[in-house]
Amino acid sequence: MAQLSSTLAANEARTNFYKILEEVTNNLRHFVVTHRGKTRAVIMPVEDAESLEETAEILSTPGVYKSILKSKKQVGKGNFITLDKLLEKYKL
Repeated sequence: MAQLSSTLAANEARTNFYKILEEVTNNLRHFVVTHRGKTRAVIMPVEDAESLEETAEILSTPGVYKSILKSKKQVGKGNFITLDKLLEKYKL
């Protein structure tokens, strides 16, 4: 049996719906569904969708994105402490 393309027309997705569910569940695949040449939906594992929602929620919190950028700059300058050093410092 041929492997499904990652981009499917809606009628092909409908015809292969149970195979798509199996691929998404067992092989962690994503599928893009088009209708009349336009992208209309994405079928993905529930865990991936939940992760995206959590990321969007975190990034929508005021100041978080700016804080992440600031932290990246500090790491780039070598201004950080490793977990081992932190554990040693606090005798954990």
